Amino acid sequence: MRIAIDLDNTVFDTAAKYRAVVEAHDGKYTPPVSYDVYKNGYSVAAAAALHDLLHSDELYKATVFDQNVPDLLNNLYNGTQHDLFYITERLLNQHTPTLLQMRRAGIICDDTKLVHRMPKIDALKEYKIDLCFDDAPHVVSDCITNNIDVVMISNYDTAYNHYLRESVEYYADLATALKKRGIIE
Repeated sequence: MRIAIDLDNTVFDTAAKYRAVVEAHDGKYTPPVSYDVYKNGYSVAAAAALHDLLHSDELYKATVFDQNVPDLLNNLYNGTQHDLFYITERLLNQHTPTLLQMRRAGIICDDTKLVHRMPKIDALKEYKIDLCFDDAPHVVSDCITNNIDVVMISNYDTAYNHYLRESVEYYADLATALKKRGIIE
């Protein structure tokens, strides 16, 4: 089975950095209800700061959600039962910083298994992915439309994807999703 795993808000907790920016500008954090930073009801200053964050190197300092995830992913990556890819819509010229972030987190990955592509659905099709784990509503919808099995990561900080919960399998974190799908023990 060929598996694709998203990075931001699936492996790496970019929501924590997002939350810090909102709290610094608006004082109170509410989870984003849209993927568009300007449509979440935050102040213009907070939205602009979020936009800057999402297009900066600060993104590469996000830590993993769960300290067990690197070991789980490495066992999956090194196993023979599945072919694991990390597919992201991060800035296309940021391949090296992404690999460095993964290595700092203890995640094994060579550059043939890290794919930067926008739109992500093109990479999922090109790499003949059987199962995708992602938080982004447009990716989940594209997977459904293109008959790619998808599991959505959906938690408090991903309110932007909660409307899809009725139409797709979802879990609050990647480790649980991998276990429930029988991919890891």
